[in-house]
Amino acid sequence: MTIKTRLDPEVHAAAKVAAAREGVSLTEYLRMLVESDLEARNRANGSSSRSNRGNRNSNSDSDRIR
Repeated sequence: MTIKTRLDPEVHAAAKVAAAREGVSLTEYLRMLVESDLEARNRANGSSSRSNRGNRNSNSDSDRIR
């Protein structure tokens, strides 16, 4: 799945710097943030963590996010 979004120039620049500090692309950095947020929400709701954590070869993005 491809998602397009717009960020304010200042936020975009700051996110690029943060991604560089992590040694990952901006896309991977944003993916990590979304996954981290969803995992935190699952823990707060008592849900189990997703079974294929970190599996970048998964067939769909929804499988990776669950």
